[in-house]
Amino acid sequence: MIEYWVGVDGGGTHTRARIRDRAGRLLGEGRAAGSNLELGIALAHGNVLAAIEQARIEAGLTEDAQQQRMGVGLALASAELADCYHAMLTMPFPFASVRLTSDAFGACLGAFGGEEGAILIAGTGSAGLIYRHGQLHTCSGRGFPISDLGSGAWLGLRVIQQSLLCHDGILPPSTLAIRLLDHFKRDQAEVVRWAARAIPADYGRFAPWVFDAASDGDELACQLLDETCQQLATLLEGMRQLGADRIALLGGIGMRLAPRLAHLPLVSPGADALEGAILFARSEAYPCLHP
Repeated sequence: MIEYWVGVDGGGTHTRARIRDRAGRLLGEGRAAGSNLELGIALAHGNVLAAIEQARIEAGLTEDAQQQRMGVGLALASAELADCYHAMLTMPFPFASVRLTSDAFGACLGAFGGEEGAILIAGTGSAGLIYRHGQLHTCSGRGFPISDLGSGAWLGLRVIQQSLLCHDGILPPSTLAIRLLDHFKRDQAEVVRWAARAIPADYGRFAPWVFDAASDGDELACQLLDETCQQLATLLEGMRQLGADRIALLGGIGMRLAPRLAHLPLVSPGADALEGAILFARSEAYPCLHP
């Protein structure tokens, strides 16, 4: 019998786990590095287990409780890709049950308490999801750099591109551009070498620099935030045209830009993706990504 419900929310940068008992009492939480499935199934699997293990230790539960009495809901980035989804479910898990869905659907379930609604996540990546009439419709979220508009990774890429143009004299000087190029020791070849091995989370680490520079009035930073808002507004307006009448804007980038998008009819989320993952673990009534 399952006595503990575990929710896991995994993206490109972080993995979080939460354990509740059958009565809903919070027992423990844990964190680990990212578990976007496109970054590698083995890596994601290890980080999921690490986050749950940390939560188990905080909860004071024995390994026996972990292996035999836990029902786990995984809400992971890139689970919407069938090959990633099936590969993850073939990995060994020491739990009573494991159910997998996307981080977007986990966030949607949490935001609307398991009811239908729509969300746009703008964190390291970005993804929109509409849960309507029992069906799921995804928007964007196909991975960086071809998609994930308005995300931290997208913003990080844009600041690198524009900073190099500042360096070339194509764009006016910028304090933000100077800081970024100083980070690479003003060596353009180093930027190229870095980009050849960088993952979305690496690009996303430059996003806070843009917010900091914008608060100091840097023109380039302000333009980049305007661009990011335009991308998110495009996604939000498109989702409304597809029938989403209640949209929650989530994620670190989304939350910071929400005041700039106040003209749109956004709603506040009721809870987070961890709660949505727990709801998904507890019920088979929700749609499965890949039946």
